[in-house]
Amino acid sequence: MQSLDVLRRSPTADYVATVINSVFLTPTIKAIRLRLDRDEFSFLPGQSVWPKFEREGRKFSKIYSIASSPSACPEIELCVSRVGWSSAAVQDLAIGQLLPLRGPYGLMTLSELPQRPRLYIAEGSGIAPLKSQIDWLHECGYRHPVWLVQANPETPAQLPYQQHWQQLQQTWSAFHYREAIAQCPEAVVAGQQLNLSEFDVVICAVGDRSDQLQETILALGARLDHLRSEKFIAF
Repeated sequence: MQSLDVLRRSPTADYVATVINSVFLTPTIKAIRLRLDRDEFSFLPGQSVWPKFEREGRKFSKIYSIASSPSACPEIELCVSRVGWSSAAVQDLAIGQLLPLRGPYGLMTLSELPQRPRLYIAEGSGIAPLKSQIDWLHECGYRHPVWLVQANPETPAQLPYQQHWQQLQQTWSAFHYREAIAQCPEAVVAGQQLNLSEFDVVICAVGDRSDQLQETILALGARLDHLRSEKFIAF
């Protein structure tokens, strides 16, 4: 298990993972728990892995963010939305099945505790890298405010890890969770009347929605140099 106060990442390398759990979080999104074959695997919150296999004559080429905290290594969790042949292949993995993968990858990470409040905005399975960061901040006893605004365009009333966030809000005084169910996440953020110039903002959503969210959040007062966004492609 990786120390909370000294975060490091392994060099990118090949591993073999075993599927140890697979559960639906919503009708279209699954959490898939993997155990890697070597204990030395470590990553920074927000990083990803790349499954390496072929199916139906096609090479798998999609990278998935790790949803769990680095403290759980050598176990990791993926949060996968069923939107195409590649995501279906990962969702359909059976418990006990072996999965070759390579990693870690990714630059939208934390390597030390931030010095400003944090605002996270996620849509769909874009919650994965943000969950890794939030869980790690919680484990570290982070005291600055942490806000999460979450939406799921696929099934709007069912949010991945919803119960996890509700419980975390009850036990971690710094954490504030807002569900964007009846309105878009931009409207939910606007309704909180936060001074966004004081926040680090992290956004993860599919395709153009990431750009749209970034534009709106900047218009609400966030600073460009304190904002990071990541888009994922559904296939």
